[in-house]
Amino acid sequence: GHEEADYRTRPAIPKMADLYAMEEDDRHHFPKVTDDDKADHLQKLLRNRFEVLTGYADMKKQTAEIEKRFKYYDKDNSGSLCFEEFDAALTEMNLGDAPKSELRALFDRYDSNGDENVSYPELINGVFEVAPHPLAQKESRRMLENIRAQIAKRGGLNGIRSLGRSFRIMDDGGNGKIEPEEMLYGLRDQGVEVERNEIEQIMLHFDKDGDGSVIFDEFLRALRGKMNQRRKGLVKLAFGQLDKTGDGVVTMEDLMGIYDVSENPDVINGLLTPDQAFQEFAKVWDRDRSGSVHLDEFIDYYQDVSASIDNDDYFELMIRNAWHISGGEGQYENTANLRVLVIHDDGSQEVVEIKDDLGLDVNDFPAIRKKLFMQGVKNIKKVEVASAM
Repeated sequence: GHEEADYRTRPAIPKMADLYAMEEDDRHHFPKVTDDDKADHLQKLLRNRFEVLTGYADMKKQTAEIEKRFKYYDKDNSGSLCFEEFDAALTEMNLGDAPKSELRALFDRYDSNGDENVSYPELINGVFEVAPHPLAQKESRRMLENIRAQIAKRGGLNGIRSLGRSFRIMDDGGNGKIEPEEMLYGLRDQGVEVERNEIEQIMLHFDKDGDGSVIFDEFLRALRGKMNQRRKGLVKLAFGQLDKTGDGVVTMEDLMGIYDVSENPDVINGLLTPDQAFQEFAKVWDRDRSGSVHLDEFIDYYQDVSASIDNDDYFELMIRNAWHISGGEGQYENTANLRVLVIHDDGSQEVVEIKDDLGLDVNDFPAIRKKLFMQGVKNIKKVEVASAM
């Protein structure tokens, strides 16, 4: 059949290592123009727009103009703008026709504390570049990308987490700061070749009070970058599958019982044994030793993982396979869900994917039949588990 030929010629799922190799080549031959690069242009346009609107008046008048406009769009009087409000304000200033991903990059740049809102001080800071965000300069962006790629290559998916752990160990005073030497040591320990002048550049951005030390959580946040909306939606979808009661909390026991370690890209690429990956996975959860994991902890974990994966489709495949969520398209379709051969009363046969197979015992045929019935599969004579499909 035609479909079978399609299936056979479908490209294989790229291995994590291939993605890195591919991406490194691309970077060598064609420097990628990122959304952040385009946001630089948007930033210039916005700055220029306020100068024109105020007849090139002084900063005080421009600040008043910014405040007036953004107060108008702060519909809920929260003192800050969410992305939709920010988008509406820029649209009214004829800057809204830029692709959403570029507007989002500028929004994320202004949102310096990462709370998904831009406050007035953050906005003034951002527009006038009072304390430039590390993402606002091309050189620092390239440096962070380079560090991120090296960490991912050497440390796999939990590289940024491990770096954070070593910084915390070095932080003797417990004030969230480390010395430049410690920063250098911590990065080299993660296999990052970093020069002293790059450390100086890091100091420039992350030594906020000029005392010669780095606020490492801010550095890690910039290194990690933000998860885009598509990825965040998938992470929430996965948590929703686990959170059967809907109270925003999942027990560690449930989490460990369901996680499919064989689908971890680090295991697939031979960086970790299944047992090591399982231990790693257990270690990064439940920081407060409460025996349970909250949605924000879950998002936080995948924020780190996300930084090591360039490709959105690959990220989707990884989430769907790890938590057995049905769906995905083409070569990135999830293949981890249980498939069974259903023989109907009239003798016809079909392979059916069990859409929600989390925690389902493959030998529990009554439970499998019930799932099939819930999916609308009728007239079942016999069910066989199609393990090789």
